[in-house]
Amino acid sequence: MAEKILGIDLGTSAIKAVQVSRTLKASHVTGYASARVPAGCELSQVAQILKEFIAQHKLESDRYLVAVGTQEAFIRRVSLPFTSDRKIAKVIGFDLEADLPLGIEDLAVDFVKREQLASGQQGVLAAALPKRFLTSLLTALREAGVEPAVIDLDGGALGAVAQELGGHGPERLVVLDLGQRKTTFLYWQNGRHAYLRSLAVGCGRLAKAVAQALGLSLEAGLERLFLTGIERAGKGPEADAARLALIREVEALAREIDLSLLAAQAEERQEKAELVVLTGGGSLIRGLVPILEQTLGLPVRSLADLEPGGLLGQLGEGAREASVYAVAGGLVLGRLNRRGGFNFQREGTTAFDLLRKWRRELTYAAVAASLIALTWLGSVGVDTYVKKGHAARLEKGIDTVFHRALPDVKGGLQPAQYASTLKGRIKDLGQAATFLSETEQYPTVEFLRTVSEAVPKNLDITITLLTIEGPQVRLSGKADAFNTVDNLKNLLGGSQHFAKVTITDAKAAADGKGVQFSMELQRKAAP
Repeated sequence: MAEKILGIDLGTSAIKAVQVSRTLKASHVTGYASARVPAGCELSQVAQILKEFIAQHKLESDRYLVAVGTQEAFIRRVSLPFTSDRKIAKVIGFDLEADLPLGIEDLAVDFVKREQLASGQQGVLAAALPKRFLTSLLTALREAGVEPAVIDLDGGALGAVAQELGGHGPERLVVLDLGQRKTTFLYWQNGRHAYLRSLAVGCGRLAKAVAQALGLSLEAGLERLFLTGIERAGKGPEADAARLALIREVEALAREIDLSLLAAQAEERQEKAELVVLTGGGSLIRGLVPILEQTLGLPVRSLADLEPGGLLGQLGEGAREASVYAVAGGLVLGRLNRRGGFNFQREGTTAFDLLRKWRRELTYAAVAASLIALTWLGSVGVDTYVKKGHAARLEKGIDTVFHRALPDVKGGLQPAQYASTLKGRIKDLGQAATFLSETEQYPTVEFLRTVSEAVPKNLDITITLLTIEGPQVRLSGKADAFNTVDNLKNLLGGSQHFAKVTITDAKAAADGKGVQFSMELQRKAAP
């Protein structure tokens, strides 16, 4: 009897699914479909859309595989002195912990192997997904009647697409999945994931450029973009303005791709990619390929033009669907070929269950010990007079300490009054130090200019607090996703003005929208 497997791509603007029926002899695509997801939907709303979508298209299956956006995870490249999967699973979390803004107990971690490095060490591409997000996702999926056997990243699923192309193509290629609100970047080298990230640029920005130039709604601009392409936006001054705006946006996307290529090649022996393959709905925009090819200086092809075979080739006619459904199809294909990407449902992705169990047991022990101690103190009793005497001595000590710190202030004040006075003095000193720093080795104005230039306009970030103390800078703010915080850290860390950039805190905002974060930056002294 055939087993039905459904690969589900939970995108930011659409749900796409590919169903495959597998028997002992062969596997065949038996269905595929997509549904739009309105902007700003909560996970529970997305799950309801998915539930209705599966019922409407009769895609009920025996196994469900789900891919979420790479922007939801922290991605790191690490090197380890051994190759055993079991050993890597045991230590990978400890190796990542110092470089992540969340405690490892709050993350589900999985990895895929990269190539062995020239030093003889094993390269590993690790992904850490916040458990708060994972728990919310699983709850929503179960409400929709979907119990996923696999939860992967869209970039991980693209590895199966790259594997299919790599069998009769270059050893080093880039797969770009162009969505409406973001683009997933995968660098594939010698049959393995080498680098993975999410770009905050999608074809929605191209549609917005068309809409603004032609005076259309965003929806109409998106329709016009796919109808006419980049080179044929119409006739007249408005159409010319639309073409120029589109070309500028494509060049901005190319710059993001180029920066990602440089980062990907940093550890990969400086070898350049030999081919860029476009997938996703954005890959079908006419005129996009030649502009990207010219800007990047690399061969660029759409997956639809490569006419893939196998399961991807079974998706519709002309290979257009193979491009649109690349993530969902790759999700199934990777599992059938036993060359899947990440799986945050797999046993071992929470490699620190034992550690957390020990911590939990120790916490229980500490609570029990505290209760015993409190019971003993209650049984013995404490003399009220002794308590009052101790409090009097403490107040006298506080008075003495504040008098030493503020010798010009009259004694006999309440501790709160002393504290208020001392806080005002510290604030005055801080302002004086900031003023003096303008003429010393850490100019504040220069720092603010550096931060402003380092942060691109496409990152959705709001800075709410900035504190400068000589070389030490602390900033806090709000971003749209954990990946955006990670990108900000990498951008600032790459500036020549900073010796070190550390994320000290990152957590979901109290209103459930976005991420609250804090950073510390160590400035280099001016020459």
